[in-house]
Amino acid sequence: MTHVELSRRERKKEETRRRIFSAAVELFRAKGFEETTVDEITEKADVGRGTFFNYFPRKEAVLAYLSEGLQEATEEDAAGLLESSAPARARLVDLYQRAASAYESDRELSRWVFTEWMKRGFAPGNEAGQRLENLVLAMLEQGRASGELRADVPARRALSMISGVYVTTLYEWLHCAGGCPPGARIDDLRGELAVRLGVLLDGLSTAREVRP
Repeated sequence: MTHVELSRRERKKEETRRRIFSAAVELFRAKGFEETTVDEITEKADVGRGTFFNYFPRKEAVLAYLSEGLQEATEEDAAGLLESSAPARARLVDLYQRAASAYESDRELSRWVFTEWMKRGFAPGNEAGQRLENLVLAMLEQGRASGELRADVPARRALSMISGVYVTTLYEWLHCAGGCPPGARIDDLRGELAVRLGVLLDGLSTAREVRP
């Protein structure tokens, strides 16, 4: 098989994957994730059940594919922040606000995407997640090197703390849309992230010894 034939074949496969994915997401948004069946997806995408499972071993895998796309888009969008002259603190907040903004267009669908993303967070082969994590680690190391961030807090520990704030805030925004205790509802996701990350980064910016 020639290189041209192989490329054509790969393009065809990717076109099929994208068609299945687009059909599934459209149905998820119209009917809800749980109510959508694989048969409905294959009918809308005009493919057989076997073709669907060749690309997505289960319905949830469509969400994993969407999650990867969101992470890659965030990574590409935020890569230039490493070259920015802005303070490390501002760049870190900016990056996490950009990541959160990807969930804002469809809160209902994003609940399912978030759940799938959490399942895959520490899974081997999660390359998109690892690249984004490396981007944050690089920003933290820049902040430590410039003296903006505490040298006694390793970048990996700081990443874990910041990620915890991000995940918790995103979870509360996704799942506490109504019927929440007073003050628990988050209406401005990116604004709330800026406040919470600011409090944490205040601590990371104060030089004092951290005991293990």
